[in-house]
Amino acid sequence: MTLPFKAVAVDMDGTFLDDRKQFNHEQFDQILTELEKRNVHFIVASGRPYTRLKQDFGDFAERMDFVSLNGSMLVVNGETVASYPLKRETALSLLKEVSDKYGKVAPMVFETDVAYFHRAIPKTESDFLAYFAGQSAVVDHWEDLPKKDILQITFSLDNSKAPEIEKEFNAKHEQKISAFGSANTAIDTNVYGINKGAGLKHLLAKLNLTGDDLIAFGDGGNDIAMLDFAKYSYAMANGMQLLKSTLNILHQLILKMEFSEYCKNT
Repeated sequence: MTLPFKAVAVDMDGTFLDDRKQFNHEQFDQILTELEKRNVHFIVASGRPYTRLKQDFGDFAERMDFVSLNGSMLVVNGETVASYPLKRETALSLLKEVSDKYGKVAPMVFETDVAYFHRAIPKTESDFLAYFAGQSAVVDHWEDLPKKDILQITFSLDNSKAPEIEKEFNAKHEQKISAFGSANTAIDTNVYGINKGAGLKHLLAKLNLTGDDLIAFGDGGNDIAMLDFAKYSYAMANGMQLLKSTLNILHQLILKMEFSEYCKNT
């Protein structure tokens, strides 16, 4: 049987991983092997950094491609093929303005290989966040960050604040940002226009594929652009209501378009 897609994209937390943040390695090996036989690419599209994802998948990572940090870093065959950083001054302004308005938001600043925390964060919280970082370090002041590409900033903040943060920041700054809730109490911020959908578009182009060749699965607000981009898209039953509502509207629009096209041709 010929599959109707040539690439599979999955989110991690709340989608591919179970409640213990694990997956069945034996079962996944069988699935991945079958996809490889059919020349179907398996892509992980996650807010996690590539450093963490390599730890998550071990030897499997060599057989997969990655849209990491919500599209800010793309990896094909173990090689970084593109990255889309924030300007340093943009990142520092964002850290200050969000903290000034919302208080203790426990930011996590992602560079290519390391995520940084502020020393003021309680150890219990930094230990929890360090899991998602893969490799982490501490700074006393955000100005002490190494002068390297900053690919994403994640704030421990109610996800409903994401549109407000994006709108207010973009109204005052030259370089714009995109902000979206990746979990109930997490907001990811990236350079404007970068998200999982855009990342997948760029990655698939390098594989001579498009969104019409893609099936995707997600559960969070940062998955909306990915599911919109994919021809075949599925929201997890445990997913955020915003995602499920958006996907339902998209599917209704697609059905209307297909019905309209059918009427023209009959």
